[in-house]
Amino acid sequence: MFTPRKSIVFAQNSVLSLMAALIASLIFVIDIKSGSTVAVAGMYSVVILYSWLLPGRYSSIYIALGCSILTLVSAVYSNDLTNSVEDFGGMNSVISLVVIWTCVTLVFIAKNSFQNLERINRQLLESSEALLEKVKELDLRQEELYLQGLKLESLNSDLLVKNRELERFTSIASHDLQEPLRTIGNMTQLISKRYYMHFDDQGKKILDYVSSATFRMTSMIKGLLEFSRIGNNRMPQEKVDCHQLVSTIFLDLDASIKAANVTSTLKNLPVIKGNPTELRLLFQNLISNSIKFRKPGVPAFVEVSAEEHPTYFEFCVSDNGIGIDPEDYDKIFYIFQRLHPADMYEGTGLGLAYCRKIVEFHGGKIWVVSEKDAGCSIFFTLNKPK
Repeated sequence: MFTPRKSIVFAQNSVLSLMAALIASLIFVIDIKSGSTVAVAGMYSVVILYSWLLPGRYSSIYIALGCSILTLVSAVYSNDLTNSVEDFGGMNSVISLVVIWTCVTLVFIAKNSFQNLERINRQLLESSEALLEKVKELDLRQEELYLQGLKLESLNSDLLVKNRELERFTSIASHDLQEPLRTIGNMTQLISKRYYMHFDDQGKKILDYVSSATFRMTSMIKGLLEFSRIGNNRMPQEKVDCHQLVSTIFLDLDASIKAANVTSTLKNLPVIKGNPTELRLLFQNLISNSIKFRKPGVPAFVEVSAEEHPTYFEFCVSDNGIGIDPEDYDKIFYIFQRLHPADMYEGTGLGLAYCRKIVEFHGGKIWVVSEKDAGCSIFFTLNKPK
């Protein structure tokens, strides 16, 4: 079924083919009627050149074959091939065939070159359209990124304001809560000192509970206050020799290390840039946890090591302690997330939260690899000095 466009193209091609046939027929008639001394068949070159307008890659060759046949038919009909050399009849036919095939060669080459150029132009046009679409898409994405950037800046500003408000609230709340707790603690100590012997067993137990709860609450508030202060009023970073820093921490914990029969190892600890006070708190908390959560009756082992990467150092504090259940990985780095009862292991549940905050302030990340009753390895990254 022809579409209107195909019908028009078919009609145009039919007219062009008919015109070529009429021209070739006219030349054929003139060739037969003319004398043998005139190479009229050379006029077929007009038809060959006209074939440029016809569709198809090989249309010029087909027309050249037809014109060559007409030339030979005319030569036979006019007895040009049997004439003597002096009459030039046979020579005229040869000249005509040479002219025909020279023209068709030129037209074929030109037509192929033109078609190649058209194909290249079409490909360039398609590539240009695709590139234009890509540019439009990139413009839209750039605009979206710009809007997202503005939104992110706004959210970041709001977050900074809220963080400052939260830190201020935490600091004020911690100070305000410490005063009544201090009063409760003093009163509890005074009651214990003056009236403890007058209480019965139930009263003494209640008083001990109050004293213990007051002490734990005071420790938690102090820990929360210290946690809120991490990262505030940050001094310029300076070079810190981690090997020397960790060695000093082991010396400070010498009493606990000897009491727990701990064996320690330091491996490849580098020099980095950071806040010395915060880094000391980071390593001290991790090493203290390794000592605290050791297996009963088993000599404890603590290893602090580092591995160098192109842009950062990966530290690891590993031990052979009681380990951590993989289900608890997400809990341990948040404040007040204790995995054991307070009467089993002392502490406020803030140690690893300190570590996470310190590592993040130094541009790194922290994670744990452990199994229950199979030791624990805490990994964290710190950037190389620039």
